Amino acid sequence: MSGSKFLRGTLAASMAGAILALPSAWGAPSIAPEEPAGPPVALRTERILDRGTLEALGVPRPSRLKYDTSGNLYVLDALSRRVVKLDPRGAPLLDLGGYGEDEASFSIPCDLVVDARQSLLVLDRGKSAVIAFDGSGRFLGSRSMAPDVATEAFAPSARLVVDLFGSLWLVAPRSRDLVPLDERLSRARGSRFLAPEESLRAIASAAFLPGGGVWVHDPVAGALRRFGASGGLLGTVSLRDSTGYAVPSELATDAGGSLYVPDVEGQRILVYDPDGALRITRALGGPSASWHPAALAVSRLDRIAIADPARGEIQILAIERGRAP
Repeated sequence: MSGSKFLRGTLAASMAGAILALPSAWGAPSIAPEEPAGPPVALRTERILDRGTLEALGVPRPSRLKYDTSGNLYVLDALSRRVVKLDPRGAPLLDLGGYGEDEASFSIPCDLVVDARQSLLVLDRGKSAVIAFDGSGRFLGSRSMAPDVATEAFAPSARLVVDLFGSLWLVAPRSRDLVPLDERLSRARGSRFLAPEESLRAIASAAFLPGGGVWVHDPVAGALRRFGASGGLLGTVSLRDSTGYAVPSELATDAGGSLYVPDVEGQRILVYDPDGALRITRALGGPSASWHPAALAVSRLDRIAIADPARGEIQILAIERGRAP
């Protein structure tokens, strides 16, 4: 089967919503995921990958993070054009990309997601394409974004996001919308999804909820907007507090519907419950030891990975939970 055909099949399976988890090819240490016992009450530092460790891995300035369903962590360094995969204990499993002219190398990688088949999809602005690898690191193919979304897809702030069914969406900053993509990486619907249009002054990031619906960051309004499964606006949470406005670098949700917001300027992580109430403020740095969380990912194993590219560091935090209601 050719790479392009495999990529079409992978994306088609995502749109069908078939969640197909592949076993780890390297037999990573077994850590059994547990159903969340209750709401998160604290974030505890479990492990730190310092600058020396990341330099040895070839990703000294981690810019994007993503977990697969087995708890393996993908780390993208856009400057070194490299992605590494770490097992749940932090041991390296594989590395991808790097400089080169072949199909599997990267030009300007800007984002990555894990799809329904646990394949890695890398959005590459330099190649104007999405590049796919399976969980074992095998190159599956490369596909150009369709003309109807190409302008949106390669804006500097564009991102990919996967919903609870494994379907692929594009965060489209120009149209201030979330655009579902089909297997041709074209628009899967003609009309806009987020409504009403005037409810968003801008869109910077998004995170789907496990029960349906999506949180969206509106940086111009300084707010988080929650939309329902059909795209209608349900509510707004202000990002302003006594210290000023929080500045999220991205959004992520866990299996219980809690929302994790890395505040890159406030050097902290904000955790909201499914209704939008702030439950945890976790400080990361301060004037004497700055720590700016530019990337965050949440694992099904109740772990959070955060990265500070300038500091050259990744922290793994354990989610501590209270009793279930």
